[in-house]
Amino acid sequence: MGLDENDAAEKVLVVTSAAKHKINLPKLGTVDSKENSAEWIFSVSMLTEGWDVKNVFQIVPWEDRAFNSKLLIAQVLGRGLRIPEELRVQPKVRVYNHASWSKKIQSLVDEILEMELTLTSKNVDIPEREKYNFSLYSIDYTREERVSDKKEGAQQEVFDLTKGMKLVSQLEEEEQETEYEDIKGNISLKKTIVKKETVSIDEVVRKISESFKGRALEAKLVFTNGEYENEKLPPISEIKSFIRSSMDECGINGDLLTQENANKIYGKFTGLLRRKPSTPVFNKKVNDLIEIETSAMRSQTERYSVIKQYLTLFMSSAYKKEMDEDEQIVFEKIKDEVKGRQVQEINRYCYKTPVNMVFATLEPERKFISMLTSDELSPHIDAWVKARDTGFYTIDYQKNKGSKFKGFNPDFFVKVGDAVLVIEIKADGDISEENKAKYKAAKRHFELLNLELQNKGIKQRYYFDFLSPVDYKTYMKYVIDGRIFSSNYRSSIEDALEKYEN
Repeated sequence: MGLDENDAAEKVLVVTSAAKHKINLPKLGTVDSKENSAEWIFSVSMLTEGWDVKNVFQIVPWEDRAFNSKLLIAQVLGRGLRIPEELRVQPKVRVYNHASWSKKIQSLVDEILEMELTLTSKNVDIPEREKYNFSLYSIDYTREERVSDKKEGAQQEVFDLTKGMKLVSQLEEEEQETEYEDIKGNISLKKTIVKKETVSIDEVVRKISESFKGRALEAKLVFTNGEYENEKLPPISEIKSFIRSSMDECGINGDLLTQENANKIYGKFTGLLRRKPSTPVFNKKVNDLIEIETSAMRSQTERYSVIKQYLTLFMSSAYKKEMDEDEQIVFEKIKDEVKGRQVQEINRYCYKTPVNMVFATLEPERKFISMLTSDELSPHIDAWVKARDTGFYTIDYQKNKGSKFKGFNPDFFVKVGDAVLVIEIKADGDISEENKAKYKAAKRHFELLNLELQNKGIKQRYYFDFLSPVDYKTYMKYVIDGRIFSSNYRSSIEDALEKYEN
C-alpha cells in the first residue's frame, strides 16, 4: 500500500486483555469519528457487547470459536448491518472465513438473519385501514357452576308435523375453481359450473309413504297435530307441507332437494320410534355486556422462515403505504422466493380489513379469505377481521361434564350493516368431541348475546356458524342474497356435529 510502518500503525487498533493494549480501549468509542484514523481493529474476545459502531464493512473471524454461538453471530453481524449516517441504503457486509468451516458459519448466519426478518400484521393509522374498524359485543358471565339437567330413562320422540326440521343450506348448482400449477410454479384457475344431484319434494314424499307401508309403522306412529293419530299415516299433504316448511326455514328456494337433504328427511321419518336420552343443558347467568374494539386487537409477528414454509400472506394492492421500509424489504424478499399463491395482493377496494396484512395458516383459511376479498362477495360486506388465536374474543366451553373449562376464539368476524357474521373455520369432515363442545357453547353464547342486545335496545345482531370449504360457495350465495339473515343457515359440518352429538 506504500505506507511506512508508523502510518500503518495509525490505521490499526489492537484490543486485547493484555496490559499493553488497555490504552486502546477508550479509542473504541471514537472509531466512527473522522479524527480517529483506525481502519482495522484486531480484537480477542473484547467486542462481544457494549460497543456501537456504524462503519463496519468487513468481518474476519480468526478461529472457529469466534462464530461458534448464535449470540456471537448476532452481535458481530449486528454491528456490520448498522446503517452509517451518511448512507441511505443498507450497505453490504463481507464476512471472510476459512474454507474448512465456511459452510458451518454460513448456516448459522442464515439462521440468525431469518430470525431477524419478520413481518407484522397490525392495525395501521391511515384512513384507508382505519375505516374498517368496528365494535363487537360479548358477555361477561357471572361465575357459577353449570349443571346438567338430564331426565331419568330414555324419551320416545314425539313427531310434530307443524314444525320443520333442520336441513343443510343448499345450492342446486355452484361454481367451482380448480387450480393448475405448471413446472415453473405458475398458478392458473379454471372455473366450472357443477350441478348437484337433486330430487323433487313429490319424489321424497312418495318414498316416505312407501317406506311407512313397507315397515307397517302406521299403527305405531305418534305425532302432534291437534290430536294424536295412532292408526293411520299422516296425510300426504301434511308430509309435503312439513318438508316445504323445513326448506323455507333454512332458505331453500324452489321444489328441489339435494340428495343430502333428502336423506336427512328419510332418516327423520324412518327413525321416529327410536329412544333418545336427553342431552345436557348448561345454565349461564349473564352479568353484563362488554364492548370489544377491533382497533385494540394485538399485532401478530411472524418470522421469515415460518412465513416461507407455512403461511399465505394477504394484503392490499396499496401495501407499500401500509408497511415501513424494513418490512417492504422483507416482503419483497419473501415475494421473490415463495410461490405466487403464498402472496396475495388484493384490490384495495376489496381488502376490507383494518390490518395491513393477514396471515393464513391452513388451506381452509386461505380459501375463505380469498372468498371474502373476491369481486363477487366483497361489495356485500362492510368490513372483516381475522381474529387472533388468543386474547381477542374468547368463548369458554367444556368438553365433558366436570372437565376443565377452556376457551377458543372464533376465526372471523364479518360486519354487514348491523349484523356480524361469526365464523369458525374447519377442514371438511373435522368432527370431534372438541368441535362439538365448541359449536354448542358458541351457539348458546350468541343466542344469549342477541337476547341481551335486544333487551338493551342495541341493533347489532350475531350469526354464528362452523364452516368448511365444501360449504363456502353456498354460504357466499346466502350472504349475497340476504338469506343468511332471514333463514336458519346450516352448514354440512354443523349438521354432522349435531348428528355426532346424538
